[in-house]
Amino acid sequence: MRIALVSFAHVHAQSYARVLTELEKDGIAEMCAVYDDDSRRLAFARERFESKKLYSDIEELARDPDIDAAIVTSENTKRAGLAISLLNGGKHVLAEKPISSKVADAVRMVQLASENGLTLGTAFPMRHHDAPQSMKRVLSDLGGIRSISSANPGRFPGLWFADPAASGGGAIMDHTVHVADLARWFSGKEFSEVYALRGRSVAGEGSGEGSGLVLCKLEDDTPVSVDCSWSRLAGWPTWGNVFVSACAEKGAAVLSAFNENLWTVVQGSYKWSYYGPDADKKMILDFVRAVENHSQALATGVDGLRALEVVAAAYESINRRRPVKVSEIQGSG
Repeated sequence: MRIALVSFAHVHAQSYARVLTELEKDGIAEMCAVYDDDSRRLAFARERFESKKLYSDIEELARDPDIDAAIVTSENTKRAGLAISLLNGGKHVLAEKPISSKVADAVRMVQLASENGLTLGTAFPMRHHDAPQSMKRVLSDLGGIRSISSANPGRFPGLWFADPAASGGGAIMDHTVHVADLARWFSGKEFSEVYALRGRSVAGEGSGEGSGLVLCKLEDDTPVSVDCSWSRLAGWPTWGNVFVSACAEKGAAVLSAFNENLWTVVQGSYKWSYYGPDADKKMILDFVRAVENHSQALATGVDGLRALEVVAAAYESINRRRPVKVSEIQGSG
C-alpha cells in the first residue's frame, strides 16, 4: 500500500515515518510521498527521504493516482482541511487526534468517507496497546462499569501547541481525547454531559490552558473524570502517562499504560526508556488491513468525532460556566 505522510508538524509524525519504513522492509506498505506546507520541514523530508515524492500543494497530492492513503499529522486546526482534500481525492485517511479542532469539520470528514466508500481512521494508539486491551477484557468480566477516573499528564510539547490558532486550545484539546476514547471503548456507552474547569497557561499569555479537569456523565449517568494536563516539568524523565481507574459491579481495575521503562542516568540526566509494545505500529497495521479488507479501523472517524465532542463540550462548559449536554454540541455541528 502506498501511503503519504501529510506534514511533519505533529510530534508523532516521526514515529509514524519510522513505522512506515519498517513496513516497507516487510513488503506491507511504503511511505511513497510527503506533504508539508512548512519549507523547513519539507527540506528535512527532502534530506531524510530523498527517494520519496514531495508536495507543498495538498490538492496536487490528492490527485496523484499512485497514492492510496495518507496519514495526516498536521497542526490540529489544519487537519480537517487536509483530510477533506484527501477524501475528495479518493484517498483513505488515518487522522491524528484530535481528528479536527471543530466538530462540524469532523462531521464532514465522516460524511465524505462514507459517501466515497473510504476508510477514515483516528490515530488512537491506546486501543492497540496491550495494557488497555487487557483492561477491556478484565472489565468485561466485572459487570457494568460504575465510575471511571482518568489522567493524561504530560510535558508541555512546545512548538505550535502554544498557539491556539494552530492547536485549537491547550491541554484540554491535546489530552482529553485519549482517555475519553478509552472510556467509550471500555464502557460501550456514549457521553451525555460535560462540565469543565481550566488552569493557567504554561506558555504565557495568549496561549492555551496548561491544565484542565473534565467531569462527565455517560448516557447511563456513569461518572467519568479526566485530568488532562501539561503538568510534567520540562526535565521530567518521560513525556507522561495514561492512567485509568474503573470501578465495576464485581470489582475494579487500574491501568498505568507506560510503566515498562528502563531507568537510566546519562550525563546527569535521569531518563525512562520505554520498552513496551509498539502501539503506533499496531495501529498503522490495523489501518492498512482495514483499507485492504474494505472494513473499519479499530478506531474509526466516528470514534474521533465522539471524542472531539467531549472536548468541544468542555470548552463550551468553560465559556458558559455550567454543565453542557453533548447533544448541544452535536446540534451545533
